[in-house]
Amino acid sequence: MSTMSNNKNDEFSLSKPIIHPTIESIRSIRKSLHPSISIGFVPTMGALHEGHLSLAREARLKNDVVIASIFVNPTQFGEGEDLEKYPRQLEQDVSKLREIGVDHVFAPNADVMYGKNHATFVEPMGFDQTKEGISRPGHFRGVATVVTKLFNIVQPTNAYFGQKDAVQCVVIRRIAQDLDMDVAIQIMDTVREEDGLAMSSRNAYLTAEERERAPIVYQSLRAARELFDSRFARGEEDVNADDLREVVNNVLKSEPMISKIEYVAIDDLENMQPVDKVGNGGCVVSLACKLGSVRLIDNVVLR
Repeated sequence: MSTMSNNKNDEFSLSKPIIHPTIESIRSIRKSLHPSISIGFVPTMGALHEGHLSLAREARLKNDVVIASIFVNPTQFGEGEDLEKYPRQLEQDVSKLREIGVDHVFAPNADVMYGKNHATFVEPMGFDQTKEGISRPGHFRGVATVVTKLFNIVQPTNAYFGQKDAVQCVVIRRIAQDLDMDVAIQIMDTVREEDGLAMSSRNAYLTAEERERAPIVYQSLRAARELFDSRFARGEEDVNADDLREVVNNVLKSEPMISKIEYVAIDDLENMQPVDKVGNGGCVVSLACKLGSVRLIDNVVLR
């Protein structure tokens, strides 16, 4: 990392971050930077919370220049999902990024990202067969496509994502490796509220009563962790995935406001394929459920 970052805060002004609504604008900035300058990139869909901001802080700490994107990507929303009501608050988001010291914000609209003749998509094979993929058909094609486009446009040194979206993290690592992208994927721990609820833009949809009950989601995952740890503490070599799934389901079912359990998945850390037994290599325990009408996802890594 160059010494440029040492005085960046001294030079930082209220005029930053600079907002770029077009590909040409953000590309002109990227091309103006010397190859030795490291670029940290934080892709978001806006409605920023502490989870997003923690990624931006990490990028600010580790890179010379920080670019964030704010784009509600229509291709990763399925029929009947919340594309139209997804919160859009660009001015508030930019203000939050300004406080951290983000240099540039790429904020295109859908017409900029997907022209009228757009016909090319990135299809990560196998991920539509994961539990999350089955629940949201075509979602990961949309994620892979927009992330590929953003990486091509911004050409970052490091890109930052949160572990909360477990399958998405594996998809992004996969496309970066398979398509020989010159970017390091940095996955950061899930940021949680004090009561354990994973931070999410969709938490804003919860009523006051639903928000009070929402910690049950993380409690169910902690129950799986406790079971996993206790079995290994007794000297067992592995844990049945069904046992982990059962304990998560039981905790979720104890809360009457959980209106639907979409899935509880026990998957391999590297490819998100289901496993029958969990040994020293660990696993990801992930779930999706509805609290009232709000869909919540969360996961824990066991190892």
